[in-house]
Amino acid sequence: MTAATAFVFPGQGSQFPGMGHELARLGPRARALALRAEDITKVPVAELMTCADAETLADPEIAQVLVLVWSLAALERLREAGWRPSAVAGHSLGEYTALVACGSLDQDTALSLVACRGRAMAAAARGRPGGMAAIVGLSAQAVRALCRQATAGTDVAVVANWNSPRQLVVAGTVPAIERVVDAATGAGALRARRLPVGGAYHSPLMNAAHERLGDRLAGVPLDAPRIPFVSSATGRQVTDIDAYRGDLLAQVISPVRWSDAMRSLGELGADTYVEAGPGRVLGGLGREMARGARHLTTWEALRRAAPADALPGPDGGVRPVVTDLEQRTTT
Repeated sequence: MTAATAFVFPGQGSQFPGMGHELARLGPRARALALRAEDITKVPVAELMTCADAETLADPEIAQVLVLVWSLAALERLREAGWRPSAVAGHSLGEYTALVACGSLDQDTALSLVACRGRAMAAAARGRPGGMAAIVGLSAQAVRALCRQATAGTDVAVVANWNSPRQLVVAGTVPAIERVVDAATGAGALRARRLPVGGAYHSPLMNAAHERLGDRLAGVPLDAPRIPFVSSATGRQVTDIDAYRGDLLAQVISPVRWSDAMRSLGELGADTYVEAGPGRVLGGLGREMARGARHLTTWEALRRAAPADALPGPDGGVRPVVTDLEQRTTT
């Protein structure tokens, strides 16, 4: 495969106050999708997207539905503009949008599942409080060693996100995460910082969410992908959709393997990556791992709208890499 476009969908952490104003720019179908999402999820999507502050949006019950709605609307608008992805992948929560994009899941079911996922993860976070931190500039081996050293008794720390070769995110109990941050700083990390999230996602502290989601996912029909779909739960292309169901469930307690997923997309021939969702978190990470590729936000792709057989040319206009840690971190 050559000259292939991959759609990548962001996860929780890409939400921001006022994101509803940008959603409105995606057109009337986006507004209709938001209203349908309210009926299905019982979350006041339009109001929260417009009026909620950052603290409110950090609640996984809210954030996950809002990011999904925005990403689904972006997917529809990009299709209307003529974009046709050759492969798709999503970071954690973004995997549900990717399932819609490849034809494995319908929109309404995705909205229902993500609402359940958000509630389950919020409840798990209340039951077993924890936190997360991003570590930049240490090797994966070094960060894993720090997590082992910080784990003792009831305290636990694990690698939760393999975001890029330079950036890993750790999750666990707050005392353990603080020990990892302190140790990483002492070990020469470029940055080691707690993230403003409400729980220890992709860690054993989410076991209650894993149990709660099991029955819900068991009865959901999943169709075989119509285009290559790479899972961030495994980092590999999904070829057996029935076996993948277990990976999708395990996603809430297992690490996000985004760097592996990007490698798999590259092996499929992707040389243009469109971040179909709010923000540009994945674009910053992608530029680290696929430097020769083109990385576009939703808005940049819409300004360069083209069908798959007439991809946009290398005429620049892509925003520079974002250096702020929070803007480049997704959980």
